[in-house]
Amino acid sequence: MACAVSETAWYVWISPWLLGLDSSYAHLIPIGDPSIHRVIVGHNVSYDRARIFEEYSMQGTKTRFLDTMSLHVACKGITSVQRPTWLSYRKQKREAYERQRQEIEIVKNLLAEEEAKPELDKQRHEDLLAVKADLEGSLPAPPDGPDYIMSEDSEDKRWEEITSINSLAEVARLYCGTVLDKSTRNDFMTSTREEIADNIDQYIEYCCTDVKTTLSVYQIVLPAFLKSCPNPVSLAGVLTMGSAFLPVDQEWENYLSSAEQKYRELEGGVRGTLLALAKEALAMYENDKEGKKPWETDEWLSQLDWTPMKVRKSRGIDPPEQPPPKTHPKWHIDITKERPGPAVQDRIIPLLLDMRWKPGIFQPRLEIGDHDVLAPLRDSFRFSPLQSDSPTRNILTRKHGGVWIEEGRIVCENNDLANMALRFCTNTAPDSDWDAIRAIAADILKNGPPSDKQMVKKSSAYQLNWKEVQVGKRPPRDPADEVYWPKWYWDLTAPKPNTERGTANLTVRSQIAPLLLRLKWMDFPLFHSRTHGWMYRVPKQDLERISTTSKSLEFPDEADEKLKNMTTDELFYFFKLPHKDGDKANVGSPMGKSFLKYSQDGTLSSPGDAAKSALDMNAQCSYWISARDRVLNQVVIWDQQANVDMGLTSPSPPPELTPPPPLLPAEVPGPEASSAPLRKYGMILPQVITMGTVTRRAIEKTWLTASNAKANRIGSELKTLVRAPEGYALVGADVDSEELWIASVVGDAQFGIHGATAIGWMTLEGTKAAGTDLHSKTASILGISRNQAKIFNYSRIYGAGINHAVLLLLQHSAAMKQDTAMALAKNLYASTKGKSTYSTTMFRRKFWYGGTESYLFNKLEQIATSDDPRTPALGCGVTSALSKKYLPKHSGEDYMTSRINWVVQSSGVDYLHMLIVAVDYLIKTYNIDARYLISIHDEVRYLAKEKDKYRLALALQIANLWTRCMFAYKLGFDNLPQGVAFFSAVDVDKYLRKEVDMTCVTPSQPIPLPPGESLDIDQILDKTSGGSLCADGASLSTGSKPELTAPQELYTAPNVLAHREACGEFLEAQSLNDAYEIRMLAQVARSREREKAAEFVARASIPPSQSVQNPGEHRTKAWVA
Repeated sequence: MACAVSETAWYVWISPWLLGLDSSYAHLIPIGDPSIHRVIVGHNVSYDRARIFEEYSMQGTKTRFLDTMSLHVACKGITSVQRPTWLSYRKQKREAYERQRQEIEIVKNLLAEEEAKPELDKQRHEDLLAVKADLEGSLPAPPDGPDYIMSEDSEDKRWEEITSINSLAEVARLYCGTVLDKSTRNDFMTSTREEIADNIDQYIEYCCTDVKTTLSVYQIVLPAFLKSCPNPVSLAGVLTMGSAFLPVDQEWENYLSSAEQKYRELEGGVRGTLLALAKEALAMYENDKEGKKPWETDEWLSQLDWTPMKVRKSRGIDPPEQPPPKTHPKWHIDITKERPGPAVQDRIIPLLLDMRWKPGIFQPRLEIGDHDVLAPLRDSFRFSPLQSDSPTRNILTRKHGGVWIEEGRIVCENNDLANMALRFCTNTAPDSDWDAIRAIAADILKNGPPSDKQMVKKSSAYQLNWKEVQVGKRPPRDPADEVYWPKWYWDLTAPKPNTERGTANLTVRSQIAPLLLRLKWMDFPLFHSRTHGWMYRVPKQDLERISTTSKSLEFPDEADEKLKNMTTDELFYFFKLPHKDGDKANVGSPMGKSFLKYSQDGTLSSPGDAAKSALDMNAQCSYWISARDRVLNQVVIWDQQANVDMGLTSPSPPPELTPPPPLLPAEVPGPEASSAPLRKYGMILPQVITMGTVTRRAIEKTWLTASNAKANRIGSELKTLVRAPEGYALVGADVDSEELWIASVVGDAQFGIHGATAIGWMTLEGTKAAGTDLHSKTASILGISRNQAKIFNYSRIYGAGINHAVLLLLQHSAAMKQDTAMALAKNLYASTKGKSTYSTTMFRRKFWYGGTESYLFNKLEQIATSDDPRTPALGCGVTSALSKKYLPKHSGEDYMTSRINWVVQSSGVDYLHMLIVAVDYLIKTYNIDARYLISIHDEVRYLAKEKDKYRLALALQIANLWTRCMFAYKLGFDNLPQGVAFFSAVDVDKYLRKEVDMTCVTPSQPIPLPPGESLDIDQILDKTSGGSLCADGASLSTGSKPELTAPQELYTAPNVLAHREACGEFLEAQSLNDAYEIRMLAQVARSREREKAAEFVARASIPPSQSVQNPGEHRTKAWVA
C-alpha cells in the first residue's frame, strides 16, 4: 500500500494482490502522467521510487524526488565516528531523567507518609515540599518525549542535542518534537496477507501518519537546507541524482547463476580439503586405543578441545542396539513360581494335564465371538458349556472336578494323571505332584507353542498364554559400544535446519580452520586467544628473528590458562597478528582477503598447499560473499512485466562475444553453437541516498560500492551487467584527480596563481612516466608501490595522521619494524604536511610549515575551523554536528579529521553537482537525446542515443570546463590551465566499467568484453564538426541560441579574494624549514601591523578639513594597495 498527500487531497493506493483481486503481487504504484512536472518528497524516497510504475521508462519522466533524510544529513547529520557518542549521550540523558524521576517518586511517598501521621511535622513537611518542587523544576523533558527539542540558540547547546541519526522517528523528534510509534511496521514483516487485509484501515492510518510526519519534517528541513546550501545548483544536482536508473538485459540472470555456481564449486573444493583434515584429526582420536593422546604434542591440534562427547542420533550416529531382555511365556512363568496362585490352578493345570470332557448327553452349542481367545479353534471344534445353568469358573474343586473325575465325565491320558487331578481338586496334592506338573510344563515349553496345524492334536497346549514377557531387568548397554567424539568435532556437527544429520559445518571462516591447516606466521605457529584473537608464538631464543616492537601479550582470561602457562617461565612470547586498525584490534580470522598478500609472499605459510588454496578461494569468493545478498535483493523490472512498457524497440539477438580460445586440440571439433537466445531488457532503479553522508556524498549499498572487475574475484563484473540497450550508448567520464586538484588549488589560492605551491605544481605538471607526480613522490619516500602510495596520499589529505600512516606501512610489510614504520611516516609527513607551530604566538594562528603541502593544509584547516565553514565553490555549510560552536574545545574531541575531510569531499560534491547541472542544461538546450544514468563519486555516466553520443561527449567536456572555471573563479583565479580544463578522456561504451579496454574477465565471466571508445577533447572535436553541439553540426555562432531567463534576485558578486593571503610574510613563512626565520618574519609582520594601527589612529585624529589629499595621490595609493 502507498499513501501520499498534495496541496488539495490525500491519496491511497492498495495492491490488487493485497485485496485478493489478483494472485500476482507484481504490481507497481501509478503516479500519473509522466510529462507533468512534479516533485515527490519522502523519507528515504529512493525506496518509494523503485516501486513507482512510470519510473520504469527509458525516456524518463518529469517527476523528481526529494529525500528528507538527505536534507537532514546535509544540515544536522552526524558522522559514523560520532554515532556511538550520540547514542551514548542519549542513553545517559535517559538514565539521568529516570533517576531524577525516581527521586521525585521517593519524595512523594515520603510526603504521603508524613501527611498520614496523626501529628504533622510542619518543618519536615515544608522541607519535603521544597525538595519536591526543586526536583520537579529541574526535571528536563524526557529524551524520547515530544517536548524534548533543543534550540540551536540554547545556552547549553551541544552537538548531540541539535543533531540526530537518520530514522524518520528520530528526525521527527528533532525537528518537530513528534513521538512516532513505529511498532505497527513489524506487522508487515510477520502478518499474513489476510491479516493485513482484515485490518486495512489500521495500516492505512499508519502509512498516513508517516506521510503527515514526513510533511512536517519537510516544512522545516527544506528551509534549513536552503540556508545551509543557498546555491540553487546544490538542490538541482540532488534532484537529478535522485533519478538514477540502470538498464540490464538477459545476462543479469546468467550472472546470478554463474557467480553462485562458481562460488559453490570453489567453496566445495576447499571445504572438502578442510573436512579431510578434520577427519584425519578425528581418526587420531579414534585410533588412540592406548591413551597416548598424540595430539597434545601438536602445536595446532593441542589448542582444540579434546573433551570426549557422547554422540547421539542428532549427529547422525545411531546408538548401539541394546541387548534384548530375557523373556519367557507368561504361562510358564506363572507355573514355575514358588507359590502359584489360584489362577494357575484354575487356568493352567487343567490344560497341562490335558483334561478332556467325555462325550455324553448333548449340550447346547456355544457361539464363539471374533475377539474370543477360542476364536482360532471354532472352525475345528464344537464348544458347549460344562453346565447348562451357569458358567463354570473353576474346575479343580471338590464340587466340580472332584465329582466329574469320579463320575468319569472328565478323563486324562492315564489314571496317574487323573488321580493327580483329583488330588488337586481336593487340595491334597503333595509337592511331588507339583514337581510332576512342572516337568510336564518343561516338556511342553521345550516343544514350543503349537502351530495352527497342530492345534487339533494339541488343543490344550494351544490354549496356554504363550505371550513372551520380560524376566528381570533389561541388561545394560556395553560401554564399549558407545561412540565418542572430541568436543571440537562434536561442535562442528551441531544440528542445523535443512542439513543432513552429522554434517560438519566447516568453512575457511570457521575458527578451527587455521589450526587444521597448521598456519604459521613467519614460521611461528598460530594460536588463538579469547582475549587477543589470533596470535603467533615465538620461543625466547628466536625473539631476535622477528621485527615487531609490540609488547608481548598477557592472558587474564581463565579460558586462556594454557597460553598463560606457556609464558610463565618466559620460554615463549605471544604477539598479535597485524590488524589494519592497530595493535588494540584483534584479528578475527587469518583467512580473510587482507591476508592473501601475506600468503603470497610466504609470511603466512602452511606445510601443504591447502592453506594457500583456501586463502585464494576466500579471496576469489570474498566479493560475492559480501555482495551476494544485496545483489539478489535488487528489484529488477523487465520490459512488459507488470504492464511496464519501457519504450524500447523489439530487441534483436544479443551481441556475440568472442569466447576464450578452446582448450581442445585443434583437430577435435567443438560443439555446434546453439542459436542465440532472445534478448530482453530490464531496469533497476538504484536506491541512492543522494546525500547520505555529512559531506553530502551519495551512498547506495550495492552499485556505489561495487568494485571493478578483477580476474580473481567471483561476481566482480557486477557493474558490467549495466548495459546500453540496442540503439543506445553509455557516455561518461572520471574526473581526473578531482579531490586532489581541489585540495591543491585551495592551497594555490593563497597566491592566486595556479601551481604556485609544490603540491599544486605536481598536480598540474607532474607525470607518472617521469615519476614527478604526487603518488610517485610518496612511493619513493616510503619505498612502496605507486598504487599503495595513493592510499597514503588521500588519507593524509582527508586529515589522517601519522599513526594511520604507520598502520598502513605495517599492513603493506609485515616484516617492517614499528620504529622503522614510524620513522618513515614521520619523514613522509615532514616532507609533505610539514611541521606544526603548535601555538598561535606567530601570526596569531597555528600553522604548518616546510612541507610540500603546508599551504594546502593551512588553508583546509582555516576553512574547517572558521566560525561558519563554507565550501569555496557553492558556499555550502557544514553540518551542525561538525560546527565549531557546538563542538568541545578539547583536542581529540573536536573531530578535526572529519572537519578537514568535509572541506575536501564536500567540495568534490559541489564539483559533481555543478557538472551534472551543466550537462542537464546542455542536454535540454541542444535537444541531445540523453539522460542521467548514475554517478559513482568522481565518475558520471549518461545513457544517450547512438546518434547523439558524441554530442553528449562534447557536452561533458564543456560542462567540465565550466565547472573548473567556477572553482578557479571562486578561489580568486582569473585563468585556468588547459591541462585541467577538459576530461583526459570521455568513454563511449556499451558496458558500465572503469575503462573501456577492460575485458572484465572473472572466474564467473570467462568471455572478454569488446572494447569501447575513449575520446580526448581533440577526437571529440573531430567527431562533432569542430565542436558543435547542434544536431546538424552547425557552429554555435550560426546555430540556435538558448533563451536565458534573468534571475529574480539581484546578483551579488562574491568575494572571490576571500582565500587570498594578504600577509606576504605569512606566505613566505609556510615555505620555510627554520623556526628562527619564521619568528623573524612574524616580528616583521607584527611591526607592520603596529605601524598600520598607529597610522590609522593618527588619521582618525586629523580634522576632516585637513585630510584632503591630492586626488592623483589618493588614486595611486589605492591602486598600490
